[in-house]
Amino acid sequence: MASVDSGAANDCNRDMGKGARSRLARKLRVLRVVRGWSQEDLGNASGLHRTHISLIERSACSITLDNLEQLADSLGVSLPELLDATELADAGKRMAPASIKTRRKKRNRRSC
Repeated sequence: MASVDSGAANDCNRDMGKGARSRLARKLRVLRVVRGWSQEDLGNASGLHRTHISLIERSACSITLDNLEQLADSLGVSLPELLDATELADAGKRMAPASIKTRRKKRNRRSC
């Protein structure tokens, strides 16, 4: 019988929540990339540090509800929409026109 203090190797809850984290990570990355934003751009828009954005996108950390709300607001989506992984395939389609406009604006600014 394993003791309670036997460490992380025997922790039955170790993988808990990883599925939700993975789905959030993929959705966040798609929404960010479709807008043509870097992790730093999203960090600036949301008030979170770019390394925190990176950790979230790699499913390497948990995220608070407050930070989820900040990200959703910054991306112009509702919190349920941010968390809804079933919309992942459609996110790119819906956001593609906005992304094209953003890239054109950036390209035009660089050429000036």
